[in-house]
Amino acid sequence: MRKSVLWFSVSCLLGLASLAQAQEKVYYRYTNDEGVQVLEDRIPPKYVPRGYEVVSMYGEVLKTVPPAPSDEELEAEARERQARQAREAYEQELKRRYSTVKDIEDAKRRSLAELQGNISILESNLSNVRLQIRDLESRAARLERSGQEVPESVLVNRGTLKTEVQEIQAQIRHRQEEYDEVADKFDQDIEAFAEIRAAEGRR
Repeated sequence: MRKSVLWFSVSCLLGLASLAQAQEKVYYRYTNDEGVQVLEDRIPPKYVPRGYEVVSMYGEVLKTVPPAPSDEELEAEARERQARQAREAYEQELKRRYSTVKDIEDAKRRSLAELQGNISILESNLSNVRLQIRDLESRAARLERSGQEVPESVLVNRGTLKTEVQEIQAQIRHRQEEYDEVADKFDQDIEAFAEIRAAEGRR
């Protein structure tokens, strides 16, 4: 009688162990190179990055593993992260430098006034150089009308002054471009700062 009870107990334990093992048994569903879904008790390593499902022996999906991101997706995520970090640093700098939108507008006026002053000085210099060229050309014309030869120094000076005109014109264009860039930058700062303050007010 004792042996029968012992055998029955062992049989129950073995049965429970087998049932537990069956319940723990899982399968992997993945798509192979031919585009066919495969269900196996293991998944070849090369298919793991493509994503797969862990399925119980009863067909229940226990876990879904998404595909690993592609190189393009990783690069896009990196660019997005860098852009976000740059934006946060930019906003922190704005809040450090300014307290109100008016502060930015005042700084804009000062910067543009200084640049406009530089442009005005260059334009005045350009007018003076052009006046010198006209004087030299008038002098050369008078000499030619009187039958005299125009001195080489007059021709050299005129060439030098014309080169100076080109250089001053290039400086003016550069300052005008800088003026526009600075104006646009301050406008962006004003818009961004207003958005920051509005977002803080909604919190």
